[in-house]
Amino acid sequence: MSLASPALFWLFAANWYDDDFRLRLYHWLFVAATVLSGFVTNYLFWTLHVRYFGLALIWRLFSVVAIGLSIRATLKGWSADLVESRRRVRIALTAAISVAILWVVMAELWTANWPPPVDWRIANGASRLLLAVTVAVFTPGWRDPALVAAPVRAVDDLPRHDSDDSLLLAKLEADMRHERLYRQDGLTITAVAARLGVPEYRLRRAINQGLGARNFNAYLNGVRIGEATDALADPAQRDVPILTIAMDAGLGSLAPFNRAFRDLQGCTPTEFRARALAR
Repeated sequence: MSLASPALFWLFAANWYDDDFRLRLYHWLFVAATVLSGFVTNYLFWTLHVRYFGLALIWRLFSVVAIGLSIRATLKGWSADLVESRRRVRIALTAAISVAILWVVMAELWTANWPPPVDWRIANGASRLLLAVTVAVFTPGWRDPALVAAPVRAVDDLPRHDSDDSLLLAKLEADMRHERLYRQDGLTITAVAARLGVPEYRLRRAINQGLGARNFNAYLNGVRIGEATDALADPAQRDVPILTIAMDAGLGSLAPFNRAFRDLQGCTPTEFRARALAR
């Protein structure tokens, strides 16, 4: 389990920050490769009494790649994250744990003897203790149910909860539904907040708490798929190509459209249209 830590941390970061994350076979293969390379590196010495620098480097290479993937997962979608507490925590937490793992993984590489001397192991243990205490001290400030809540599907209905945000959500709905704002390429929550004349944090809170969305891009895709669903079910548009409907809805190509549509509707656009028109 110790050898797998860098790879498992990557999976933790990817799973926590991406609400659409799914474990795949290649995830487990990467964990297995990290453990196997670490096992060979760390225990070959005990059988042959020889330390191979190249083998030691391979395991650390896997670990560094895992940390890089963790940082990538942290930064990807950070600006679109609507869970404000998670958005504040993610970079600081990932940076702290990444530095600690890299310190443990890389410091041993330059020790002259194996196992490492006692003073090094004391420094290593002290650094991990400091990290654990730091996280524990700041954790009470992170006690927000949204940090660990399971993702829920965003709803299309207008505000169900905060009266202060009702007007803001109504303006957002008007811009999305009537002005077709969602058709803009590369639309960001920063641009929408500027258009509505409100602070960005308030718009994040309104969409998250009022509409149940945890990610702005997921909310945007929900609006786009909603328009596409109406068009696919419209008998007057039965001859309009699905690609045209996807482009009109603001999705740049067919593959992302099919994937997003299947996630929300449970079937492909072609299947949905066939059933809707049959009815």
